[in-house]
Amino acid sequence: MPTSCFLPRALFITLLFLLPSSPLCAQEARAPFKLTAVDVEDSAGLDEAAWAYRMGDDGRWAAKDFDDSAWPTKGFDELVAGAGTSPAGERWDGAAWFRLTLEAEDALVNRPLALRVWHWGASEIYIDGNLLRRFGVIETDRDVERNPRGLPLPFVFTEGGRHTIAIRYSFKAARDTSSGIGRWLMRGNSQPGIGASIRFADTAVERYVASALSEPRNRLYVGILVALALLHFLLYVFYRRERANLFYSLFALSVASTTWLNFHHQSGSISGPPSAIETGTYWVLFIIAFTVAMPSLLAFHYVAFGVRFSKWFWAIVALWAVTAIVACVYVRQNVVLYLLSLGFALTLIDAIRIMVGALIRRRAGAWIIMTGLLLFTAAVCEELWSELTGTQVPDYVDEAAGYGIRFAVPLAVSVYLARNFARTNQDLEAQLANVKELSARQLEHERTEAELRFKHEQERAENERRAKELEEARGLQLSMLPARVPQLPELEIAAYMKPATEVGGDYYDFHLGDDGTLTIAVGDATGHGLKAGSVVTATKSLFNAFAGEENIPWVFKQTSQALKKMNLRGLFMAMTMLKVKDRRLVLCTAGMPATLLYRANTKRVEEIVIRAMPLGSITSFEYQAREIALSIGDCIVVLSDGFPEMFNEQNEMLDYAQAGQTLAEVATQTPQEIINRFVEVGEAWAGARAQDDDVTFVVLKVKAGRHPSR
Repeated sequence: MPTSCFLPRALFITLLFLLPSSPLCAQEARAPFKLTAVDVEDSAGLDEAAWAYRMGDDGRWAAKDFDDSAWPTKGFDELVAGAGTSPAGERWDGAAWFRLTLEAEDALVNRPLALRVWHWGASEIYIDGNLLRRFGVIETDRDVERNPRGLPLPFVFTEGGRHTIAIRYSFKAARDTSSGIGRWLMRGNSQPGIGASIRFADTAVERYVASALSEPRNRLYVGILVALALLHFLLYVFYRRERANLFYSLFALSVASTTWLNFHHQSGSISGPPSAIETGTYWVLFIIAFTVAMPSLLAFHYVAFGVRFSKWFWAIVALWAVTAIVACVYVRQNVVLYLLSLGFALTLIDAIRIMVGALIRRRAGAWIIMTGLLLFTAAVCEELWSELTGTQVPDYVDEAAGYGIRFAVPLAVSVYLARNFARTNQDLEAQLANVKELSARQLEHERTEAELRFKHEQERAENERRAKELEEARGLQLSMLPARVPQLPELEIAAYMKPATEVGGDYYDFHLGDDGTLTIAVGDATGHGLKAGSVVTATKSLFNAFAGEENIPWVFKQTSQALKKMNLRGLFMAMTMLKVKDRRLVLCTAGMPATLLYRANTKRVEEIVIRAMPLGSITSFEYQAREIALSIGDCIVVLSDGFPEMFNEQNEMLDYAQAGQTLAEVATQTPQEIINRFVEVGEAWAGARAQDDDVTFVVLKVKAGRHPSR
């Protein structure tokens, strides 16, 4: 049947019988409708013919030769608009006759044909005055409705030339479309009107039977979905903590309900196809089931992937509730379809957001459910698009969409659960095999097992002892750091250290001489752990011994010789030492990164680089010192290589240039704020990657104030 009169939908779209600009009202010319074999082969749609129409009921109007030239042939759509009157000014009182004159070519004579008819209400169909079929019962005040649903009605033209199709039609439920049940039916597109087509009988029967054979499949679909719903509900009952089973069972049961309602919408009850009122009711129930299915599916995603219910989720649930309420009143109006589309789009966006998060977190099997969700989404979008635009799609596309709606998500979840179940079984089998192997070994080598257990206990005790030693060493190392930074009138000072392991290799210290000279040391021992801690301990002692000496190169040489004599086997101490007095800075480095100096006057960052060997490596190395004059606002940053040589998750190094750039951005702030910024930059760069090396900063800033010596 042409789409202008009959438009089936996979999402339980009720049959539409509209007559605007086509069916039984199209043409003013009363020439007979030319019916050829080619037209019949392609299913001749009679909606384009010039049907004559008249309100009322008179059995004489069925006669082949009855003169219907005075009957109107257009404007039937006005019967269901506004006042509900025909072009002739008559009011639709629930009954009418339709007549069509055909001109059949000789090639159709004595060939089996089939007339297919669709309508709401009841009818009697006549060909050349002979009753072909009666659908329902036409009574004075009401009808016993029966929709033909395209049932093939076989007939034969025994001669060519003119023939007449007359239809006595009654649809009293829509007698008054301005209020009450008539208006409700109008909103459900259950309107007065006839749709008809003619095909060769064998083709018409073949298509009708193919449609009828889909009913057992629908029952199978419902059975499978109900079984899945029951299974997961029982899983929830016996294990309430897994709420995903509850929401999935609600989703599966709701989808099964939509399939069941669609089946009854198509076939009705045992007594026959449903009436217009029943069809409208089935549609409303279908919408309600759909508005339960989508929030249940979204809730399943929240729970299955460990996401807390958000305000966004409850807003979507509220929108679906509004959609269900509006559908009860407006049935099949566009506002319902728009709400369905909006609710579906928002649900889809939120579900995809959750799925993408699960994929980013590498949640096992998330891609399976994501695939099912996308297939389900594509199928529903196809159905909503067809309904909103009135677009006809090929049968195989419509069938594929039906499969997608019914089974895409259930199948994906089933595969997801089956996959998890299979992996669990594999793990159990592997563990059982290990248990058997271990049992056999235990029987054969009991004494060896006992020795292994004893050895394990020893290792555990050793690990505990080492852990305790590490903790004590960590406490000792932290105790060697200054409890607080010196407070000086002309300097702001801040320090920070974060070791990469329990015992780090970085070290910083302060010494304030009697003459007001502030000595600062920042060191970085090779490696980590107890050995590096030993170097730090030795360096701390040497710093305490030599910090008062004015000549830093001499201090470095003495420290290097002392460390060398300790025979630490490849362990060295890189160090930067500064002495500050009266805005004069003396700097010496031994294998440390460049010291950064921000000049307040020029607002530029200088790198003070002094190439030298770490302490404890070459005892005869001649270290060099550099003297620098400072001004108010100047800022000095001494750092270990843990910051510039920090790696991110892509194994890329932060680099030394970033240190100078970071200082230039925040040099006007306090030393502690400068350190905080360096720490933020490092953490942002590293991301989730674990810290590879110790990170230490000491920041000095010259401020206006009284010289310590004055």
